[in-house]
Amino acid sequence: MNIQDILPGKSYACKYKDLTGTECVAVIHTRDTEQELVRVCDVESDMMMTLKWSECYDVDLVDWQEQEA
Repeated sequence: MNIQDILPGKSYACKYKDLTGTECVAVIHTRDTEQELVRVCDVESDMMMTLKWSECYDVDLVDWQEQEA
């Protein structure tokens, strides 16, 4: 998937490797197609960060599910 394929109004998630080389999952919040950067929120730590698009892989649509109480 190319950065241009990410459509506004849709939710996407991606995988990336953190500084230790561990595979992580994040939700993509915004993208900059000119600089090829994405602002993501790590699913586990809830930390926001900016990644190069080339660092992201396994990008896919998010299928949000309601969590039962």
